[in-house]
Amino acid sequence: MGYYLLDNPPASPQFYPSRNSTPTWAIGVHTSEGPTGPGSAANLARFISRRSDPGSYACIVDSGSTVVLVPPDYTTFSVAASGYNSRTWHICLAGRSADLSPDDPNTLAMIARAGEAIRALWTFLGIDLAANAQWIGTDALNRPGLFCHGDVQPWDRSDAWSRHPDRAALDQLLIEAIVGQPTPSPQEDDVKDALIRDPRDGAVYRITQPGNIAVHLDADAYASAVQSGIPMIGDVSPAILGNFGLVPSINESKK
Repeated sequence: MGYYLLDNPPASPQFYPSRNSTPTWAIGVHTSEGPTGPGSAANLARFISRRSDPGSYACIVDSGSTVVLVPPDYTTFSVAASGYNSRTWHICLAGRSADLSPDDPNTLAMIARAGEAIRALWTFLGIDLAANAQWIGTDALNRPGLFCHGDVQPWDRSDAWSRHPDRAALDQLLIEAIVGQPTPSPQEDDVKDALIRDPRDGAVYRITQPGNIAVHLDADAYASAVQSGIPMIGDVSPAILGNFGLVPSINESKK
């Protein structure tokens, strides 16, 4: 698996293969305002690849899948407000804002997947999760953090949940999904398949059992791992990492 819009070139321009400003790596959160449930992320990706007007995201989630559309350093056409597309990264929950609820299993599953994708991206970039998993609105042009589409384009947008009556609860759920619960450094014998980060240089590895292998992931392999839902454990002790056989970067699809 790779990047959906690179594997399925869109009918009209939906991204730039670069950024014209240094990213803050703030996260724009959207809802599609369309169908939800299993398969809806893939359906939305197909729609984006066929649409004749601009409108895209870096990543889409539904309750059962994650679709990564473009590499992190690409610019998507996600927000009409000036400056945000080139400086921030955008994720969409497939569904309608009005149908979201902090007690709804579908909502909780989508937020969990969104949190996993954001956690993986920020960990890959070396961005401190606990310090930056907070809602910052228009300050997204200046620093990492979270914002709803409707926060920065309020004149005609209210997604993801910028005007939702349960906004505070939904905000907190995504923060918790990003930060997660503190996880002890993994031991060789209890790791099955996960992503870890070497705190010395920020390198991300996919570790697997059996075999005690840690494969260094390049950008394409990292995107594939995120799309596959492989969990990110986070930073691990170099001593623990040293217990694994290290393999140089290879494309995940060739494993």
